Amino acid sequence: METATKLMKRKLACVPPKASVAEAARVMKKCRTGSVFVGSLPRPEGIFTERDLVRKVVAEGLDPNNIAVEAVMTRKLVTADCSESLQKVFASLAKGHFRHLPITDKGDVVGIVSLTDLVEVFKEMAADESFLGGF
Repeated sequence: METATKLMKRKLACVPPKASVAEAARVMKKCRTGSVFVGSLPRPEGIFTERDLVRKVVAEGLDPNNIAVEAVMTRKLVTADCSESLQKVFASLAKGHFRHLPITDKGDVVGIVSLTDLVEVFKEMAADESFLGGF
């Protein structure tokens, strides 16, 4: 059984809570990711995603240079344990309509899995003859 540990990215982007939304967006661009943790790892205060940027900043007409990321971040992290199967991770993403899911080990954030990462793995599995049961 493949677990979240196999797929998760371990190099995580972080910004301080008082950083501007514009700075958080620059960090996401530099790190080529769609999310940043807000605060310090392994127990961040929240997560800020591209969706937060669009829905909570741009759509509301706020100036990304003049608003702190802590004001618009998602505070309640929904996570998956590193031992969970990829199917469970996918189910959590789908249920919450998330694109990024923090991965934890004993409550500490140790990685992140994106929906794009999962889709790539499932595409590879579907192409594998053994996954299809020999059909």
